[in-house]
Amino acid sequence: MDNETKYQKELIVNWHITEACNHRCNYCFAKWDKQNNELMNNEESVSKLMDEIQKLPSILNNKYLTKFESIRLNLVGGETFLNLRKVTKIIHQAKQRQFNLSAITNGSRLNDELIELIADSFGSIGFSVDSLENATNIEIGRTEKNSVMNTNKVLTNINHIKKLNPSIDIKINTVVSSLNRLENLSTFIDKASPNKWKVFKVLPVVTRENEISQYDFIQFVQRHSKFEDIISSENNDEMTDSYLMIDPIGRFFQNSILGNGYSYSRPIINIGIDKALDETKFDANKFHNRYRNNLISSHQVS
Repeated sequence: MDNETKYQKELIVNWHITEACNHRCNYCFAKWDKQNNELMNNEESVSKLMDEIQKLPSILNNKYLTKFESIRLNLVGGETFLNLRKVTKIIHQAKQRQFNLSAITNGSRLNDELIELIADSFGSIGFSVDSLENATNIEIGRTEKNSVMNTNKVLTNINHIKKLNPSIDIKINTVVSSLNRLENLSTFIDKASPNKWKVFKVLPVVTRENEISQYDFIQFVQRHSKFEDIISSENNDEMTDSYLMIDPIGRFFQNSILGNGYSYSRPIINIGIDKALDETKFDANKFHNRYRNNLISSHQVS
């Protein structure tokens, strides 16, 4: 099966398993209206959510005439790997249901044990890298205590993962804001050699701080045009209402482009995933086009 056919048939569900993070990025949108404990703290609730997620391909195929045959569960944070014991249980539950797995991480918690787990269990792993400059990373908030994000360590971990699993997809996620809009990340991307580089225009969900113009965003993308074969760039409109996203307490949610938070469904395990999907603001045309475009380019898959 070629990549285009594979991606067309794979449904990506983004589960933000925790809001907790050891970094404090000032434009991070992982801040939810929490009402209960995070779902990952209850193994039975995790199992119920997985059972509901398993129903999604047939629901979407019926509603939107898509042709999904499999599920990729993308684990996101906060920082995804802060609690390795709980994440390992989630991975086990996903594997039992034959979900494909991917994750996004800032890379700070990776050690030999976690690298082996990623290489063995994940088909794709993404690293959040916004800047190569210590001063900029400090201003962004990519620090833990007195330690600044180490992009050289990220490169070492990527090489280690690739060595253990040469077929794994490596992805880099970059948020472009007023703090890094003039930066050139080419040296890092050359060394990381990712399968995909997702470049996002900072989304003003929680705050409008560090916003940039569309012109500045386009300039950043064009500055890195040598990577056009792997770049997938998304402005604010493209990021809004076009993803299937679940928050830490198990609700569908969608970003607001107006800077006033999110729209939520009721908890999925309480009302079922079909009803929860109907309760969230969700643009079926954007969603359908996102996957239909995979017939043209596999680089456009989330």
